[in-house]
Amino acid sequence: MKKTSMFGRMAKRGFTLVEMMVVVVILATLVGLGAMGVAKTMRGAENAKRSAFARTVTSAISAYKAEMDDFPFPEGSSAVSFGTVNDNKTDVSNVDVMMLLLGRNTSGKRDSSKRAYITDSSMLYVCEGKRVTKLDERLASGSIAGNAMIGFPVTMAKTGVAKYKAMSGARAFAPIQIRFDVELDDCQVSIPGDGAFSSVIKLN
Repeated sequence: MKKTSMFGRMAKRGFTLVEMMVVVVILATLVGLGAMGVAKTMRGAENAKRSAFARTVTSAISAYKAEMDDFPFPEGSSAVSFGTVNDNKTDVSNVDVMMLLLGRNTSGKRDSSKRAYITDSSMLYVCEGKRVTKLDERLASGSIAGNAMIGFPVTMAKTGVAKYKAMSGARAFAPIQIRFDVELDDCQVSIPGDGAFSSVIKLN
């Protein structure tokens, strides 16, 4: 009489529906955890890139002031804060200041009489209304509106605060924020992170 081993019987029987569901749940959990880890790593890299560029702008302003003996204020401006947002709209544009640092005139055209204190603009974006484009592409195709913002796209982090729930997970734009303190002869440059809801422009 031919004997059948226990393993042979199990192989013929196959997986039950419950076993298959358990395997699917485990796989889905692992994939979800992996995706969360990747997203967190990408956000960390984006934050590091923005922070590094804020330091670049700070250095550029210091170089401009050392050479020109004045901060890069737009002509006729009395404002000391540039790149601010109020109620999800541009409050004070940073375009004029950034154009001075990029060696361009106020409309964004290259000016041979101006020195570029920031030489790499490839990672910058410009936001006009809710339209975001690469800064270099925008400069090549035409002028930039005076109320536009220069900065970086961000994805807003999840929040339980009712006021900001609508923006959780939405794409937004974080402008380069420049604050001059004339009395202290100092300036501060920052770029809102993915939790600074009141300082960004919601795109969708």
